[in-house]
Amino acid sequence: MPFLLTKKGFLRLRDPQDPNSQENGFFSSYRYVQIDVRQPSEHKSECHISIPYPDAWHRLTIEFSEGHGLSPDEYYANECERMKTNTIVPDVKIYSFHSKSGMDLQSLIKAMRHNNLGIRWRAALVLGEIGEPAIKPLIKALKGDDKDVQWLAGIALARIGEPTIPYLIRAMTEKDYDVRWRATIILAKFGEPAVEPLINLLKEAESDLRWHSALALSLIGKPAVGPLIIALKDKDWFVRVRAAWALGEIGDSTAVDPLIQSVNDQDWYVRWSAADALGKIGDKNAIKTLIAALREPDSFVQVPASWALGKLGDAGAVDALVQSLKSTDWYVRWGAVEALGKIGDSRALDFLKKALDDKDEYVRTAAAEAIEKMTS
Repeated sequence: MPFLLTKKGFLRLRDPQDPNSQENGFFSSYRYVQIDVRQPSEHKSECHISIPYPDAWHRLTIEFSEGHGLSPDEYYANECERMKTNTIVPDVKIYSFHSKSGMDLQSLIKAMRHNNLGIRWRAALVLGEIGEPAIKPLIKALKGDDKDVQWLAGIALARIGEPTIPYLIRAMTEKDYDVRWRATIILAKFGEPAVEPLINLLKEAESDLRWHSALALSLIGKPAVGPLIIALKDKDWFVRVRAAWALGEIGDSTAVDPLIQSVNDQDWYVRWSAADALGKIGDKNAIKTLIAALREPDSFVQVPASWALGKLGDAGAVDALVQSLKSTDWYVRWGAVEALGKIGDSRALDFLKKALDDKDEYVRTAAAEAIEKMTS
């Protein structure tokens, strides 16, 4: 019996000319069907069936003539009549029904391994339309070894939407990097509903899990900004680090003031991340704080501050960066040279020429590139 599911329906058809439909234990032809019941008045209802594939009607005729003694027209006429006996519905409503054998989810999962790309693709779309009953089989497929099936399972899960979030959060803890990556990207597509569970993952002990969570939050964008700003005050330094990184990737100016405060965080890694994020956002209100960060004793804070000032391109930072050229740490000198080259102010040219004689090769190379950029 044909098998129709969800809003756009799904036909499970057996093609007698295709041996794979029998040998592999699943049906090789998949077609969507949409059934609309319209009730324009209290005493009148209409049933409309749409099959958007030109060969689907022929395949239906083959199966019905073999197994049911009904033509497709007769079968759907019966179903429409049955649906008309339901309670009065709004102007347009899409119904769904299926055979007594239930939803053959495993056959659809197998169909995602078919050698025909079109069949694999349609099976994934249909599983996405089925909704919550398909989540667990799809999560299992997502964790499988077949990368193509993982990809298709991800598409189906994304179509199902928010009910998959708890399952995908758990999938992010899997050892398989590809599973983690796909779960991360799918969660990012859900937007605001995924923010809170992803913020909670920032507190996990495993570094890679925190990174994937921060990545997903950065891809979600603006809906994640508020919770990430709150996370800048978390008691754990690693949560603050990832929150600062994600805010820098999002680039929303509302995060500038909280990040300026984080440049003075007690942990150097947080200060580093906050300075780097301010450079990515590019708000000139951060210049004063970044210049002050150049006086930090830790080079891993000074250098991100230099990079950020270089990205901002404000000539007001030139004098402070020239002072950084006097540092005994080559890393600080190199960062200052890089920043001065990006700002491009002619006042720095003589100092950059002196840096051509620096004892460190990285500093000399950066100075030569900066001078060429400024004089060409």
